[in-house]
Amino acid sequence: MVIVDLINSCSNDKVAQAALACIGGHFAERVRAAAGEKGLNVGKFVVLAVREFASRTDEAAQEALRVKVVRDDQPLLRGLREVLESALERDPFIVEGDALAAAPPYAYSATRENALRYH
Repeated sequence: MVIVDLINSCSNDKVAQAALACIGGHFAERVRAAAGEKGLNVGKFVVLAVREFASRTDEAAQEALRVKVVRDDQPLLRGLREVLESALERDPFIVEGDALAAAPPYAYSATRENALRYH
């Protein structure tokens, strides 16, 4: 359930910000710069990117991400980096006043048919 865990934990802006700080380096600076361009704090930017991933990807895309990260020493951080890298490449969302409210709710369902599990 690494992908479900990623979505649930990084749907909270404080957790998302802390996870990005753990990744650190030039990558975190790129994310901070992108957040600033959107007028968001970095936590909210990460939340929006993760929620967009959760709402727009299909089972195949989520499985592909799971395969990339499941054997990593830090699968959640690696998964977050992959999601954010994709978001940075394609400018995934338009920020509006109610963007966070319109995004999928916290506690992404682990009971969905396509919930992914550790193998």
